Amino acid sequence: MQNVIKTVVFILLLSLSIEAQENRLTTSVSLVGMSMDYREYDANGKILDSEMSGFSEMLGVDMGISFLMHKTNNASTRLEANLITLTGDTDYVGSLLGSNNAHGSATSRTVNNIIDFDIKVIRTKLLTKALEINYLLGLGYHYWERQLSARQVEGYEWYSLRAGVGLGYRVNPKIKIATDLEYQYGFKHTMTSSYPALDVRLGSADIAKFSIPITYELNQNMNIIMAYVYEIQEISASNIQSALYEGTYQSFLEPQSTAKNQYIKIGVDFKY
Repeated sequence: MQNVIKTVVFILLLSLSIEAQENRLTTSVSLVGMSMDYREYDANGKILDSEMSGFSEMLGVDMGISFLMHKTNNASTRLEANLITLTGDTDYVGSLLGSNNAHGSATSRTVNNIIDFDIKVIRTKLLTKALEINYLLGLGYHYWERQLSARQVEGYEWYSLRAGVGLGYRVNPKIKIATDLEYQYGFKHTMTSSYPALDVRLGSADIAKFSIPITYELNQNMNIIMAYVYEIQEISASNIQSALYEGTYQSFLEPQSTAKNQYIKIGVDFKY
Protein backbone atom coordinates (compact mmCIF):
# COMPACT_ATOMS: atom_id res chain seq x y z
CA MET A 1 0.00 0.00 0.00
CA GLN A 2 2.91 2.36 0.67
CA ASN A 3 3.98 2.01 -2.97
CA VAL A 4 0.45 2.89 -4.08
CA ILE A 5 0.49 6.03 -1.94
CA LYS A 6 3.87 7.08 -3.33
CA THR A 7 2.64 6.54 -6.90
CA VAL A 8 -0.54 8.57 -6.35
CA VAL A 9 1.41 11.43 -4.77
CA PHE A 10 3.96 11.39 -7.62
CA ILE A 11 1.25 11.46 -10.30
CA LEU A 12 -0.55 14.28 -8.49
CA LEU A 13 2.65 16.30 -8.16
CA LEU A 14 3.52 15.74 -11.80
CA SER A 15 0.12 16.72 -13.12
CA LEU A 16 -0.29 19.76 -10.89
CA SER A 17 3.21 21.11 -11.49
CA ILE A 18 2.13 21.98 -15.02
CA GLU A 19 -0.32 24.49 -13.56
CA ALA A 20 2.10 26.04 -11.06
CA GLN A 21 2.60 29.13 -13.20
CA GLU A 22 -1.06 30.04 -12.62
CA ASN A 23 -0.52 30.39 -8.83
CA ARG A 24 -2.92 27.57 -8.13
CA LEU A 25 -0.57 25.26 -6.26
CA THR A 26 0.17 25.09 -2.52
CA THR A 27 2.48 22.62 -0.80
CA SER A 28 2.91 22.20 2.93
CA VAL A 29 5.08 20.36 5.43
CA SER A 30 4.59 20.20 9.21
CA LEU A 31 6.19 18.50 12.16
CA VAL A 32 3.67 16.48 14.17
CA GLY A 33 3.59 15.31 17.78
CA MET A 34 0.94 12.78 18.80
CA SER A 35 -0.45 11.88 22.21
CA MET A 36 -1.97 8.38 22.01
CA ASP A 37 -4.66 6.97 24.31
CA TYR A 38 -5.63 3.53 22.95
CA ARG A 39 -7.63 0.94 24.90
CA GLU A 40 -9.06 -2.51 24.23
CA TYR A 41 -12.12 -3.92 26.05
CA ASP A 42 -13.77 -7.27 26.59
CA ALA A 43 -17.46 -7.93 25.79
CA ASN A 44 -18.45 -6.53 29.22
CA GLY A 45 -16.56 -3.27 28.74
CA LYS A 46 -13.69 -4.21 31.04
CA ILE A 47 -10.33 -2.86 29.89
CA LEU A 48 -7.88 -5.47 28.58
CA ASP A 49 -4.86 -3.39 27.58
CA SER A 50 -3.81 0.12 26.65
CA GLU A 51 -1.18 2.08 24.73
CA MET A 52 -0.24 5.58 25.93
CA SER A 53 2.23 8.22 24.76
CA GLY A 54 3.05 11.88 25.18
CA PHE A 55 3.40 14.39 22.34
CA SER A 56 7.19 14.00 22.31
CA GLU A 57 7.10 10.19 22.08
CA MET A 58 5.16 9.80 18.82
CA LEU A 59 6.65 12.13 16.19
CA GLY A 60 6.31 12.51 12.44
CA VAL A 61 5.64 14.65 9.40
CA ASP A 62 2.49 15.88 7.66
CA MET A 63 2.98 16.61 3.94
CA GLY A 64 0.28 18.12 1.76
CA ILE A 65 -0.43 19.46 -1.68
CA SER A 66 -3.42 21.56 -2.73
CA PHE A 67 -4.57 22.56 -6.21
CA LEU A 68 -7.07 25.37 -6.80
CA MET A 69 -9.52 23.92 -9.32
CA HIS A 70 -12.03 26.78 -9.53
CA LYS A 71 -12.46 30.24 -8.03
CA THR A 72 -15.03 33.05 -8.14
CA ASN A 73 -15.36 36.24 -6.10
CA ASN A 74 -16.95 34.44 -3.13
CA ALA A 75 -16.25 30.71 -3.59
CA SER A 76 -13.48 28.28 -4.48
CA THR A 77 -12.91 24.54 -4.97
CA ARG A 78 -9.65 22.77 -4.15
CA LEU A 79 -8.26 19.29 -4.64
CA GLU A 80 -5.99 18.26 -1.78
CA ALA A 81 -3.82 15.28 -0.85
CA ASN A 82 -2.21 14.72 2.56
CA LEU A 83 0.20 12.12 3.90
CA ILE A 84 1.01 11.78 7.61
CA THR A 85 3.68 9.42 8.89
CA LEU A 86 4.39 8.91 12.60
CA THR A 87 6.73 6.67 14.55
CA GLY A 88 7.62 6.25 18.20
CA ASP A 89 7.16 4.28 21.40
CA THR A 90 4.12 3.93 23.64
CA ASP A 91 3.64 2.54 27.15
CA TYR A 92 1.80 -0.79 27.03
CA VAL A 93 -0.22 -1.92 30.04
CA GLY A 94 -2.06 -5.24 29.80
CA SER A 95 -1.32 -8.93 30.26
CA LEU A 96 0.52 -11.71 28.47
CA LEU A 97 -1.51 -13.40 25.74
CA GLY A 98 -3.16 -16.58 27.05
CA SER A 99 -2.08 -15.97 30.65
CA ASN A 100 -5.56 -15.01 31.95
CA ASN A 101 -3.82 -12.57 34.29
CA ALA A 102 -5.43 -9.25 35.21
CA HIS A 103 -4.95 -6.01 33.33
CA GLY A 104 -1.71 -4.41 34.46
CA SER A 105 0.13 -7.68 35.09
CA ALA A 106 2.36 -6.96 32.07
CA THR A 107 3.94 -3.66 31.07
CA SER A 108 6.36 -2.84 28.26
CA ARG A 109 7.29 -0.33 25.56
CA THR A 110 5.69 -0.80 22.15
CA VAL A 111 7.21 0.37 18.84
CA ASN A 112 4.61 2.05 16.57
CA ASN A 113 4.38 3.19 12.96
CA ILE A 114 1.36 5.07 11.59
CA ILE A 115 0.45 6.11 8.05
CA ASP A 116 -2.62 8.18 7.16
CA PHE A 117 -3.28 9.29 3.58
CA ASP A 118 -6.24 11.04 1.98
CA ILE A 119 -7.41 12.76 -1.18
CA LYS A 120 -10.30 15.18 -0.84
CA VAL A 121 -12.23 17.94 -2.57
CA ILE A 122 -12.88 21.07 -0.48
CA ARG A 123 -15.51 23.67 -1.35
CA THR A 124 -15.14 27.06 0.39
CA LYS A 125 -17.69 29.87 0.39
CA LEU A 126 -17.30 33.37 1.83
CA LEU A 127 -20.14 34.35 4.16
CA THR A 128 -18.68 37.78 4.95
CA LYS A 129 -15.34 39.44 4.29
CA ALA A 130 -13.95 37.76 7.40
CA LEU A 131 -15.99 34.56 7.72
CA GLU A 132 -16.00 31.49 5.45
CA ILE A 133 -17.52 28.02 5.48
CA ASN A 134 -16.07 24.92 3.84
CA TYR A 135 -17.23 21.40 3.04
CA LEU A 136 -15.10 18.39 2.16
CA LEU A 137 -15.54 14.93 0.67
CA GLY A 138 -12.72 12.46 0.25
CA LEU A 139 -11.21 9.01 0.44
CA GLY A 140 -8.57 7.90 2.92
CA TYR A 141 -6.30 5.08 4.03
CA HIS A 142 -5.04 4.38 7.55
CA TYR A 143 -2.45 1.89 8.82
CA TRP A 144 -1.14 1.38 12.35
CA GLU A 145 1.57 -1.15 13.13
CA ARG A 146 2.45 -1.94 16.72
CA GLN A 147 5.32 -4.24 17.66
CA LEU A 148 4.35 -5.74 21.00
CA SER A 149 7.43 -7.98 20.96
CA ALA A 150 10.05 -9.22 18.53
CA ARG A 151 7.70 -11.90 17.20
CA GLN A 152 4.27 -10.36 17.90
CA VAL A 153 3.55 -7.56 15.42
CA GLU A 154 -0.01 -6.35 14.80
CA GLY A 155 -1.20 -4.23 11.89
CA TYR A 156 -4.53 -2.37 11.83
CA GLU A 157 -5.65 -1.22 8.39
CA TRP A 158 -8.72 0.36 6.84
CA TYR A 159 -9.92 2.59 4.02
CA SER A 160 -12.45 5.33 4.66
CA LEU A 161 -14.99 7.69 3.18
CA ARG A 162 -14.44 11.13 4.69
CA ALA A 163 -16.79 14.11 5.01
CA GLY A 164 -16.44 17.33 6.94
CA VAL A 165 -17.49 20.90 7.54
CA GLY A 166 -15.60 23.87 8.94
CA LEU A 167 -15.66 27.59 9.65
CA GLY A 168 -12.77 29.97 9.09
CA TYR A 169 -12.43 33.47 10.54
CA ARG A 170 -9.88 36.03 9.39
CA VAL A 171 -8.82 37.89 12.53
CA ASN A 172 -6.82 40.39 10.48
CA PRO A 173 -5.17 40.43 7.03
CA LYS A 174 -2.41 38.07 8.24
CA ILE A 175 -4.08 35.69 10.72
CA LYS A 176 -6.86 33.19 10.10
CA ILE A 177 -8.25 30.71 12.65
CA ALA A 178 -10.66 27.89 11.87
CA THR A 179 -12.60 25.03 13.44
CA ASP A 180 -13.12 21.84 11.42
CA LEU A 181 -15.17 18.69 12.02
CA GLU A 182 -14.62 15.49 10.05
CA TYR A 183 -16.23 12.05 10.10
CA GLN A 184 -14.58 8.97 8.60
CA TYR A 185 -16.52 5.82 7.77
CA GLY A 186 -14.12 2.89 7.56
CA PHE A 187 -14.38 -0.10 5.25
CA LYS A 188 -12.16 -3.09 4.47
CA HIS A 189 -11.06 -2.88 8.11
CA THR A 190 -8.68 -5.67 9.09
CA MET A 191 -6.13 -6.63 11.75
CA THR A 192 -3.19 -8.93 11.02
CA SER A 193 -0.96 -10.56 13.62
CA SER A 194 2.38 -12.26 13.12
CA TYR A 195 2.08 -14.48 16.24
CA PRO A 196 -0.36 -16.07 16.44
CA ALA A 197 -0.66 -15.87 12.64
CA LEU A 198 -4.05 -14.17 12.17
CA ASP A 199 -5.84 -12.09 9.57
CA VAL A 200 -9.25 -11.02 10.93
CA ARG A 201 -11.92 -8.61 9.79
CA LEU A 202 -12.76 -5.89 12.29
CA GLY A 203 -16.43 -5.26 12.95
CA SER A 204 -16.36 -1.56 12.05
CA ALA A 205 -14.19 1.56 12.11
CA ASP A 206 -15.72 4.96 12.89
CA ILE A 207 -13.54 8.04 13.36
CA ALA A 208 -14.38 11.63 14.29
CA LYS A 209 -11.87 14.50 14.22
CA PHE A 210 -12.02 18.04 15.57
CA SER A 211 -9.26 20.45 14.60
CA ILE A 212 -8.29 24.09 15.14
CA PRO A 213 -5.90 25.22 12.39
CA ILE A 214 -4.24 28.64 12.56
CA THR A 215 -2.54 30.35 9.61
CA TYR A 216 -0.14 33.29 9.78
CA GLU A 217 0.80 34.88 6.46
CA LEU A 218 4.50 35.74 6.27
CA ASN A 219 4.30 36.99 2.70
CA GLN A 220 2.43 36.30 -0.55
CA ASN A 221 4.22 32.99 -1.03
CA MET A 222 4.61 31.56 2.47
CA ASN A 223 2.47 30.92 5.58
CA ILE A 224 3.23 29.60 9.04
CA ILE A 225 0.65 26.91 9.87
CA MET A 226 -0.27 25.44 13.25
CA ALA A 227 -3.03 23.06 14.29
CA TYR A 228 -4.45 21.18 17.24
CA VAL A 229 -6.35 17.98 16.40
CA TYR A 230 -8.48 15.75 18.64
CA GLU A 231 -9.46 12.37 17.21
CA ILE A 232 -11.79 9.63 18.46
CA GLN A 233 -11.72 6.12 16.98
CA GLU A 234 -14.35 3.47 17.72
CA ILE A 235 -13.41 -0.01 16.46
CA SER A 236 -15.75 -2.99 16.87
CA ALA A 237 -14.59 -6.51 17.72
CA SER A 238 -13.50 -8.81 14.92
CA ASN A 239 -14.73 -12.22 13.85
CA ILE A 240 -13.37 -15.28 15.67
CA GLN A 241 -10.65 -17.35 14.03
CA SER A 242 -8.61 -20.38 14.96
CA ALA A 243 -4.81 -20.17 14.94
CA LEU A 244 -1.85 -22.22 16.07
CA TYR A 245 -0.43 -20.86 19.32
CA GLU A 246 2.07 -22.53 21.65
CA GLY A 247 1.63 -25.85 19.84
CA THR A 248 -2.19 -26.02 19.87
CA TYR A 249 -5.00 -24.48 17.83
CA GLN A 250 -6.92 -21.87 19.79
CA SER A 251 -9.71 -19.38 19.06
CA PHE A 252 -8.83 -15.70 18.86
CA LEU A 253 -10.56 -12.41 18.15
CA GLU A 254 -9.46 -8.79 18.13
CA PRO A 255 -11.49 -7.06 20.88
CA GLN A 256 -13.37 -3.80 20.55
CA SER A 257 -11.24 -0.71 21.09
CA THR A 258 -11.25 3.05 21.36
CA ALA A 259 -8.54 5.62 20.68
CA LYS A 260 -8.62 9.22 21.85
CA ASN A 261 -5.59 10.76 20.18
CA GLN A 262 -4.34 14.33 20.09
CA TYR A 263 -2.00 15.96 17.59
CA ILE A 264 -0.03 19.21 17.56
CA LYS A 265 1.28 20.38 14.19
CA ILE A 266 3.52 23.27 13.19
CA GLY A 267 4.96 23.95 9.78
CA VAL A 268 4.90 26.06 6.63
CA ASP A 269 3.06 26.13 3.35
CA PHE A 270 4.31 27.52 0.06
CA LYS A 271 2.11 29.11 -2.62
CA TYR A 272 3.20 29.05 -6.26
